[in-house]
Amino acid sequence: GTGLYGSGACLFLITIAIIFDFEGLDENYGNIFILFVYFLFGFLQATGGPVGTAVMGNWFSDAESIKKRGLIFGLWTCHQYLGDIAAAFCTAFVLKVQLPYWWALVFPAIANILWGFITIRLVADPADMGIITEEVRIRRAKQEEKRAALADGETLEDNGPKPISFIGALQIPMVAQYAVAFGFFKLTNYVLFFWLPYFLEKNFEPIQANLIASLYSFGMMPGGIIVGSVSDIFGGRRAVVIGTFMGCLIIFLAIFAECSEDLSAMLLLPMLAIMGLLVGGPNNIITSAVAADLASHPSVRGNNKSLGTVTGLINGTGSITASIGLLAVGPLSDNYGWGAVWLALIGCTATGTLLMAPKIYSELVPEPEPESSEQPAV
Repeated sequence: GTGLYGSGACLFLITIAIIFDFEGLDENYGNIFILFVYFLFGFLQATGGPVGTAVMGNWFSDAESIKKRGLIFGLWTCHQYLGDIAAAFCTAFVLKVQLPYWWALVFPAIANILWGFITIRLVADPADMGIITEEVRIRRAKQEEKRAALADGETLEDNGPKPISFIGALQIPMVAQYAVAFGFFKLTNYVLFFWLPYFLEKNFEPIQANLIASLYSFGMMPGGIIVGSVSDIFGGRRAVVIGTFMGCLIIFLAIFAECSEDLSAMLLLPMLAIMGLLVGGPNNIITSAVAADLASHPSVRGNNKSLGTVTGLINGTGSITASIGLLAVGPLSDNYGWGAVWLALIGCTATGTLLMAPKIYSELVPEPEPESSEQPAV
């Protein structure tokens, strides 16, 4: 709720800076003000993913939900792309009716604040409602073990599990690899999401380019559902499914590298939707179902505060990598053309997939379970 309120306030502040022409009054202070508010806006927006994933992990932690974790989280992650699509249509509407362009910030600001009123009333932990899940049972069992080890007269307050540190999260197997791999995948996503309208404006009007680019977001929604569902069917082998999607994405990026500037609208539309599906599926699942799988490691089992840290670490690492990589898109396209940008994205996608290779191998060739030493009863 706080993140949504703050995001709405930041958008209003940027709108005020535009209306009153802060940059015209003083170019340096105007730019510094907008950049600072925009940085604060990104910080507040980043609270949504880790907190939302942690809350979902709290509520869907029973055995049946864990079996369907990919589908559940795949459906849940559609919300962010509904927001992207709504923003694209909002911008197209503002341009169509020729309103001042800052109205494209006012509408989302109002939506953020209104949604904050709903979000802040949600219950984060089922234990607060008297619902005892398996995670709560494990948490209480660990608490009882600690109480049993106390000396006479000593007491132990139940303040819940302590949050794990980022160092502790990195010690969970595969968290570091997924965090870095997600950075490369997120860079591919950011380049396609932010630069597609600009790229398409070479051949289409701005309104048309914005609407065509929104097909990419449309494709991302079913991507998470498909990756989650398929990985559930194959017993939670999410790395294999993600690797397959990334391999297919490389093929599409290679096509773009060769003939992106010559593709007609009839070919662009389905290709963008499919690419959105291929990118969105892995991106959605890594920061939701995969993060929940990693946070269920025996070393932190029963600690409902580990999932938010793991998700935040993966998301944060991804954002830093993607932000740095985005700086190269302009120089690359200006000096070497868009073909070089697509080739760079192929390299990013391949690197991220290779970082997941150990996990993919372990899922394809699982270690044999140790045989039981117990002799059958005669």
